[in-house]
Amino acid sequence: MDVDITKCLTSCTTRVHEVSVAALISAGRLCCARLANVCSKKILLGLARYAPLHSSTAKSAFYHRSLATMSDTSKKSVDLTPKLLMTMSGHEHTVLNMAYLPGGERVVTCSNDGTVRIWNVEDGEQEGTSMEHGDWVNGLAVTRDGKRILSGGGDNKMKVWDVETYEFIEEWEDHTGGISCIAMSPDDQLVASAGHGGKIVIRKMKKGGQIKHAIQAGSSVWSVSFSPNGEKVAAGVRDRHGGHVIRVYDVESGKLILRPIKGHTKFVNCVLWSLDGCRLFSASDDRSIRCWNSETGEPIGQQWTGHTHWVFYISLSHDGTKLASASYDHTVRFWDAHSGEPIEQPLQHDNWLCAVIFSPSGEFVACGGDDKKLSIWRVPWWDHSQKQPSPLPKAYHTTKRNLTSTSLTCPVVQ
Repeated sequence: MDVDITKCLTSCTTRVHEVSVAALISAGRLCCARLANVCSKKILLGLARYAPLHSSTAKSAFYHRSLATMSDTSKKSVDLTPKLLMTMSGHEHTVLNMAYLPGGERVVTCSNDGTVRIWNVEDGEQEGTSMEHGDWVNGLAVTRDGKRILSGGGDNKMKVWDVETYEFIEEWEDHTGGISCIAMSPDDQLVASAGHGGKIVIRKMKKGGQIKHAIQAGSSVWSVSFSPNGEKVAAGVRDRHGGHVIRVYDVESGKLILRPIKGHTKFVNCVLWSLDGCRLFSASDDRSIRCWNSETGEPIGQQWTGHTHWVFYISLSHDGTKLASASYDHTVRFWDAHSGEPIEQPLQHDNWLCAVIFSPSGEFVACGGDDKKLSIWRVPWWDHSQKQPSPLPKAYHTTKRNLTSTSLTCPVVQ
């Protein structure tokens, strides 16, 4: 059959052209790779109807083989090398934690130097004055409305700051041994803090920090996280017997609602929830990341391995599909949040890392650690055709969810 192959492939919108191309496939004059180069998914689906295949299984295989080839071809033409866009210096000691402010134009950091700072990621400069504690600062959170920063550390105080004026507003005390972590509830009504004394304190934001619950969870607590609906809080705990567990509490009653989740063999440094609240993710000094069923506490799949040293921090992308992790092994690694498979190459650094956080758009990650710097990277899989606008550091040009309190029903995960 003599037909213009290019014409058929590029304008294969009619039954006539589909049949013509299918005939060429059958005659061996057109390979799957050439199809993949120029055909859309819709066209391939149409061709699967006419290809000389005798079962639905075979047709499906033809389609998926073509799509796989399309994927391989597109990857060859896209530069997936991670890009360091800028670094911001100013801290005098290790950067311990960080958070993006709403909008993605600014990042808040805290450090072993006893300060909290705000950075503008468009010009790479610190904004305003540093907010000071009397000791190291590791606990950090920002309200969802972007108006307040909460920080805590070695001075046992949780301080509240105004984002726009950088001024101190108030402070609360009820911890011993230092504050290691702070988390805001999804509606900004409650704040949970915990630390080396093993106590989780849940406070009411609008009542001057009035304590709702003070829960003795263990000998030390390294991470706290509210569930997406605000009804539960999970914590990474070292219990009084030296075990390393995750505990889940009911926010209203303050009671433990799930048996301790066991599996990690060393400190549980970070705990966070999936967007639907059905899973928990955890990172540990045992060099692993794990996923758990939040209703049963049972592990989902095997532990995620790849880091060669302590995993300090994990961050979930805002679409819930990817996880980033920061480690003492000098790398940030990316993972598929559903399968636990590693994604792309790790981001290599010269020093160990304490924290990493996705930007609201998902285009960037910010990270920091022992180099005393805040680094901004573009994620390696970012597609520039995506519609979400993101603030792009100006220096790069020149130098190189509403969550409601609803009950969650989780599917059974095998």
